[in-house]
Amino acid sequence: MNKLRLSLLTVALGLGIGGNVYAAEATNFADWLGNGNVSGDARLYDFGRDYAGPQNAIYQHDLNAVSFGGKVKFETADWDGFSAAAALYGAYDIGMNNYTTGKDPGLYNLPYLNPLLMGTNRSQTSLGEAWLQYQNPDFMLRAGNELIDNPWINPSDGFMIPNLFEGVSTKMSLGSSGAQLSIDRIFEYKNRSDAAFDETSLAVLPYDKLVYPGQTGGATDAGLTYRGQAVSAAVWLYQWDNLAQMTYLEGGYTPVFAGRTWFANGQYVNEAGTGSQDAGPINAQVYGFKLGMNLEQHLGNIFVAYDNLPSNGSIMTPGINPFTGAPNTNKVYNGNLLSPYTQIYNTDPLYTTVMNYGLVSARAPGSAWMLGANLHPMNQLDVIPTISEYYTDQTPAVIVPNVRAYMVDAAWHFAGKLKGLTIRNRLGVEHDVLGYGSTYVENRLMMQYNF
Repeated sequence: MNKLRLSLLTVALGLGIGGNVYAAEATNFADWLGNGNVSGDARLYDFGRDYAGPQNAIYQHDLNAVSFGGKVKFETADWDGFSAAAALYGAYDIGMNNYTTGKDPGLYNLPYLNPLLMGTNRSQTSLGEAWLQYQNPDFMLRAGNELIDNPWINPSDGFMIPNLFEGVSTKMSLGSSGAQLSIDRIFEYKNRSDAAFDETSLAVLPYDKLVYPGQTGGATDAGLTYRGQAVSAAVWLYQWDNLAQMTYLEGGYTPVFAGRTWFANGQYVNEAGTGSQDAGPINAQVYGFKLGMNLEQHLGNIFVAYDNLPSNGSIMTPGINPFTGAPNTNKVYNGNLLSPYTQIYNTDPLYTTVMNYGLVSARAPGSAWMLGANLHPMNQLDVIPTISEYYTDQTPAVIVPNVRAYMVDAAWHFAGKLKGLTIRNRLGVEHDVLGYGSTYVENRLMMQYNF
């Protein structure tokens, strides 16, 4: 950590000392450590993708990956508002992966291995969290390596290891209004298949039309959120260093009429290039809504959602060919949305995003709708079925076909002596995704035990 960054962390911690200190669990250093808590999880994950169309001899094959791992976290007791924590994350090959090499000596040298669980290595171990925190009933300040969870900067925790961030975070309750102010400054980032933190983002990975090969700096966000009995609202501002700035608005209303509780949510995004615009000019807006009804007897809800991302024309911008690694010039839409920490993970907050596709990962303007449900037919069972379609811009220069997706996400939470164990399976069938044949089927099975 350089001197400037260390100074910023020190100043930030100093600002938090003036808060209202409340009753602590520890009164000395020995108790601070001795009364700490160990927690974590163990995961076993199988991720498979099968293509229905013809498979490319170089890189496009059915993919699979199996991994075992999880995290172990130690958090100290509270001492006059101060606490600290460290968490070790790991993902390990258990002898079930295919490391057969392919014809391409570069990016697709392991054409049968899905790299999304732990990259192309046989193991990964990372000190993912290491932070110091000050907290009182109305204020929290944390500095170090940590999890951050807000709409466009989040853990994306769908595989073995979540997204992790090095920086400073603060949350402040605004009196008794129910509103909360959050501010995060990110210096470095570790994506979920990389072992180390660095000044980069998902924008540098070769999975999209537009790839910037250098460092992308960090990010800053500020959010004001409110949640009442029937109304919720959020305003988030994001600054992606050297890339773009974003405004994200979301609101919800849950009225009761005709003997039912309904919900109506809306979202709006505005993003524009800023600074050196290393990923090219950005000018994008999104308008979305989600309408639904809660079912009787706490059985869940049903909903319909829609997002629209208008086109603003097209631009020529330099990029990297994802198949060869060579520089080229891509014609991309000035209207597509850049999300540096969720781009290829499909963990953005748009209402129509599914586990492996959405308007953000499509990198083209257009619209999408979704029909779905969040069902709880039994106390221990969650089922989320969805049907969605994506109608993207059909400009001949950059053809992004329309996509239809069927998803089922089911999870069983054990009780009794096995409480803490969950088995979750996510199945997706997608049609007409560019580069993946006419149809492909993706299945993600995870067993997790929390301790």
